[in-house]
Amino acid sequence: MSEPNDSELGRSKHSATPAEHLLHLLNLGWSPSSPLIVKFVQEHRLTRELTEWQAVADESGGRKPRSK
Repeated sequence: MSEPNDSELGRSKHSATPAEHLLHLLNLGWSPSSPLIVKFVQEHRLTRELTEWQAVADESGGRKPRSK
């Protein structure tokens, strides 16, 4: 058998920034108040991004906002 090529490995070759990773986790359904998210936001100084995400979530009636 041949080795799988990069497109078959299932991993993104795109390097995500901490802000992109935060939005990804939130859009997957992680709670903004979970200890891991709170710690991640503090460590990476992402308070503004979290606040913006929550505002969009509130505007959409609790549904998850779409990432940009």
